[in-house]
Amino acid sequence: MEYINNKEKVEEFKKSQDFFVIIDFDRTLTTGASDASMGIIPKFLGGECLKERLRIYEYYRPMELDYTIEENKKKAIMKEWANNSFTLLSKYLTSEEIIENALKDANLHLRAGAKEFLKDMYDKNIPVVIMSAGVGNIIKRFLEKQEVLYDNITLVSNFFEFNDNGAYIDTEKIMAVSDKYYSRVPEDIRKVLDKKQNILLAGDIIEDINMIEKEKLHRTLTIGFLDYNVDTNLDIYNEKFDIVLAKGESFDTVRRILN
Repeated sequence: MEYINNKEKVEEFKKSQDFFVIIDFDRTLTTGASDASMGIIPKFLGGECLKERLRIYEYYRPMELDYTIEENKKKAIMKEWANNSFTLLSKYLTSEEIIENALKDANLHLRAGAKEFLKDMYDKNIPVVIMSAGVGNIIKRFLEKQEVLYDNITLVSNFFEFNDNGAYIDTEKIMAVSDKYYSRVPEDIRKVLDKKQNILLAGDIIEDINMIEKEKLHRTLTIGFLDYNVDTNLDIYNEKFDIVLAKGESFDTVRRILN
């Protein structure tokens, strides 16, 4: 189901080829039924790691989808979720080999049309920023395996570093879903992006709109994928996003709308 909430903005955007894309990964580029990148490693390792991951996920995920929670309170909750999740992974992620093995049978799938969309952007030399509060190491390797990590793509995410003691991540710098800000894009990339006339933004939660600054939203076409709590959240998604694609819509629909 598709909802076009700003037809004038869509028509104006279609006239321009001078834009860049900033897009979420989990359940935006991937299907709504895919596991989040944060869950791939615990699912592979099983045992206590998976048990604790599920406990954390089942506690915080409903709050991520709850837009009745006061904004600052929700930001703190989402930051807490990210810190707990990455602390857990740090205990069990001992080598990069685990990432490679975890991806072999992972429930991680690009949305229909996503591969073609990314190829379109590459062919047209349109910069793409993929911004994710998930595990950057998983995302990068997955995109490489899908052969879509083109050189016009900048991946901004949370990356583990590895040494003799295992995996390390600076918890002070972790990006949660509530603080995915444009300022996290490397400055040299931003200098290029800031010269573009328009912006295409896509995400699956309302906080993803924060990937671009408020003063740039008037020239940003926003697309929201809504696969969970559709009946509850459809009205607020239609209020916040220029286009809402609900119940398993694909990037084929994005490509058709944008012609």
